[in-house]
Amino acid sequence: MARSGSRKTREVADGGLEPPWEEVRELYGLFRSAARDALAPYRLLLSEFRTLALAANGPVPLKAITEDLGVTPAATTDLARRLSERGLLRLRSHPTDRRSRVVVLTPAGRRYLRRAKSAVGRSVQTLSGRLSPSACAGLVRGVRALRTAAHRQSARTRAP
Repeated sequence: MARSGSRKTREVADGGLEPPWEEVRELYGLFRSAARDALAPYRLLLSEFRTLALAANGPVPLKAITEDLGVTPAATTDLARRLSERGLLRLRSHPTDRRSRVVVLTPAGRRYLRRAKSAVGRSVQTLSGRLSPSACAGLVRGVRALRTAAHRQSARTRAP
């Protein structure tokens, strides 16, 4: 059981996490829910939205999407097929690996993604707009510090 006032992250008796991690988990859920609601009029799942966003920077191998989303290759292929059938991206052969395929965002997909991103942004702004400027600045500092720590931890666990 966790000691009162402890800053270390540990599982507590009820299976939850000590603050601030319980709050981070809950906030993540709220943001995901808000994003899902914002994407509903666009008939996009979060995984589809993420795939379009990844493809916005150029061709993306299906394998990279699979790894990013943490899904099976079959799920990624199905997702890419659905988006392709809607004209939002194209599946092409990988330029250097004949066994692989890449997704490429179409002009229609780029326009659709821009509108969907705007809707998600408005949704998130609605949530964060209730914060005072100083609270918002503190949140940004905290999130950046947490992201930096997560990247460092990730780099350590991937190092040979």
